[in-house]
Amino acid sequence: MGYLSCNGESAVSICDPHNYKYNPRRSKKRRPALLRVFKYDELAAATNGFSAGNFLGKGSHGRVYKAVLDGGKLLAAVKRTTVASASQVDNEIEILSRVRHRYMVNLIGYCVDQRRKTKLLVVDYMPNGTLHDHLHSSVTPLSWNRRIKHALQIATAVHALHSAETPVIHRDIKSSNILIDGEGNARLADFGLALIGHVDDEHLKATPPAGTMGYLDPSYLAPADLTAKSDVFSFGILLFEIVSGRDAIDLNYSPPCIVDWAVPLVKRGEHGAVCDSRIGNRPSSAVIRRLVVMAARCVRSTAEKRPDMSEVVECLKTVRKMSQESPVWSRLRRRTENKPENVFVGEEKEEINVRGGSKKKMNKVSNVIAEDDTVPEQAVSPAPFRRRNRVLRSRSVGAMGGARVGPDPNDVVEDNREVTTIRVLVERERTVKTAAMMKLSKSRSVGIVRSHKTVALRLY
Repeated sequence: MGYLSCNGESAVSICDPHNYKYNPRRSKKRRPALLRVFKYDELAAATNGFSAGNFLGKGSHGRVYKAVLDGGKLLAAVKRTTVASASQVDNEIEILSRVRHRYMVNLIGYCVDQRRKTKLLVVDYMPNGTLHDHLHSSVTPLSWNRRIKHALQIATAVHALHSAETPVIHRDIKSSNILIDGEGNARLADFGLALIGHVDDEHLKATPPAGTMGYLDPSYLAPADLTAKSDVFSFGILLFEIVSGRDAIDLNYSPPCIVDWAVPLVKRGEHGAVCDSRIGNRPSSAVIRRLVVMAARCVRSTAEKRPDMSEVVECLKTVRKMSQESPVWSRLRRRTENKPENVFVGEEKEEINVRGGSKKKMNKVSNVIAEDDTVPEQAVSPAPFRRRNRVLRSRSVGAMGGARVGPDPNDVVEDNREVTTIRVLVERERTVKTAAMMKLSKSRSVGIVRSHKTVALRLY
């Protein structure tokens, strides 16, 4: 896939300055890591003259070769860059000299090729290829445990970038930019398009949008649109890819875009349909549900409604712990849990008390479907009323003629908080039906006080 770019002149918003945590003990800038400066002849010898036998593949900056350095003590990968990628190479050196992480492909050093007027990058050697190769291999697809493990590792790396003393936005998170090391760990690579700094930095104000089609945030249309949530969107695409085994864009499917295919399934509660059918021994339905719902939340069309990477990391930690439980313990845990799981888009279940009148007993509304903000609400055709001024309530998912309870299309369903819209159909006259609407907190109940003229809602 190629890169999408455009010309923009407005300011780049790299991070939210209101959420930036200032710590006076860390006010001193961290010094860049000490990088080794290699000689060209040293790298040429380490790669056998950049021979075909040492060729590993082609990266975004050029060809990559395996290198044996320090008398065989150090295995590394050498990126032989091109003149056209000079600016991206300098950018990668700048970022990787300041940020290091166990789930990143770290920079060891570099070399200046005076003859070709280019630089060679020396990075950690990753012997097991890319995550894309493993996900889409028809021979040995990844197990569920490894998929969840890799998702958590990359989420941890992205969170480290966003929470660094000087924040970094990667801008090109995708499965082909994730490499697998010798111990089977996933590492985030390729920082050529990454941006480092704050919104006040002059060099960021004219940086045009960039990324890979299929992973690129659709709301990132101008430099001012960029935030850390653009990386969250790309990670959501990656998470769908990890769960389903489908490419971000695959013309062999209809629809070809993974978002257009997966999100409607999540909203209908068909979570298992998103899973890669090539591998058996699926984890519990709760694990699958959490994975696909988190992916759906990450790819919301409104950037502000997407979760932070810190929340994504915590979710994936829980998912991995749940996936490693024995079936007996998993069933026992679900039975003994008092707190209901309420993080599932399309699977939200709650109880809201609705009182039909001052002398009526409180009735519970349960098993109600919650809808995501990106889907237009379907019309509900109420069944005939049995009595005048009666409040209808849903009895099951998708029940006709009932009250519709669910998240407002403009609000976010999150782990610990929820804004719900309740629509109560009331017949004030024989042939006239009206809808009362209000927003309420999940922790509060609602009652209905009626007269022959008005319908009022009272919070308790």
